[in-house]
Amino acid sequence: MFLNKLIFILLILIILFYIFIRKRDEIYYIEDLLSSEEYEYIKNHVKTINNLKYERFRYIKPISDNKISAIFYSGDIINKIESIINNKIKKSNFPIEYRIYPKGSGGMKCHKDTLLYELPQYEMVYTIENESDSYTNWFSYLGWNNKIYTKPNSLIIVKAQENTHCVSPVNEGYRSILKLIYTQTDKYNKNYVNELKRFA
Repeated sequence: MFLNKLIFILLILIILFYIFIRKRDEIYYIEDLLSSEEYEYIKNHVKTINNLKYERFRYIKPISDNKISAIFYSGDIINKIESIINNKIKKSNFPIEYRIYPKGSGGMKCHKDTLLYELPQYEMVYTIENESDSYTNWFSYLGWNNKIYTKPNSLIIVKAQENTHCVSPVNEGYRSILKLIYTQTDKYNKNYVNELKRFA
């Protein structure tokens, strides 16, 4: 009888621990984020972008298109993301960044995103096209390695200084994304200023 009670208590503790750990995981993946019209607009717009800057293993350019900004920072999208992360967020003034990872790109080593604000920001990777063999990996707080192939019109949400994540090299094809930020506060730190210098 005592042994049965002990096993029951241990099971409850394991379940509670699992729930606690899962709540700490701050990486989320959403497919079919935008409407087909919004997705096609973004896909067609980025094709007109030229003079991209080469940065290590990728080509980058800040996006100045107001319609793209309005799409991602609309009330509907913000509400959708808030319901998933269970937290309040708002538009960041940090530029939306267009990135292309061509064949031969070295991927991204495992890391945690740097804090740019006094409270951790949420960084988003919106996949426009993915004709590559590259995968995104992230590690849960229990050490589980999650591996996912990001589809076009999908979004990955990463909270700064939380889960370790990485991207495998592009050996075939290419991948194009938008990287953007939602913030909990307008109070930024020196890392924010240093990151802006990349676009200078």
